[in-house]
Amino acid sequence: MEEAFKEAENVVLEAIRRGKYEEAARMAFREVFKPLFDLVHQIGEKVDRSTENIDKLTEKVERNTENINKLTKNVNKLLGETGRLRGRDVEFRTGLMLQGWFRRYAPEYEVFMWDGTGADVIVEGRGVLASVEIAIKPKKEDVEQLKGGIGAIMENWGRKPDLLILYSRSGVIPERVARFAAKMGVKIARKSIEVKKMLDEIVR
Repeated sequence: MEEAFKEAENVVLEAIRRGKYEEAARMAFREVFKPLFDLVHQIGEKVDRSTENIDKLTEKVERNTENINKLTKNVNKLLGETGRLRGRDVEFRTGLMLQGWFRRYAPEYEVFMWDGTGADVIVEGRGVLASVEIAIKPKKEDVEQLKGGIGAIMENWGRKPDLLILYSRSGVIPERVARFAAKMGVKIARKSIEVKKMLDEIVR
């Protein structure tokens, strides 16, 4: 590169010595500035191409982000539905377990699977009626559901339940839920025999 500039410099200086200033100026432009302009032009084209590539990449990233957001939403929906189905499965299996237990150990009470509002299971016998809400790990909403379902039980069963029982399938009772249940007059059970004892206390 240095040699090329030296040679161009000599050519331009020779033209100036001969008094050919216009020719020297043309040579200077052609030999020195034009390659520089060409280089700037090439760099500009590369920058333009890079900008186009960046724009395309940005579009792809945005599309991928949209797809990821949609996928995340679908996964969350699926997880929610899976959790709901798992809850329904636990409710059903626990209801069957309560039916079997009462049939064997406390036949004076009958357990009915309830598909209405406010309870998962209805227990009746010896003049007592209890609505039972089953939960893996009870929440305040389960207590509210029991209280809110009293009217539906009355309408469909013909009488108000004497007992509202929240049955914890896991055996875990969060302290704040226990306090809320006590305040709302809802009993909490962890085992079938506890449900029976609650019913027996009402009979007495």
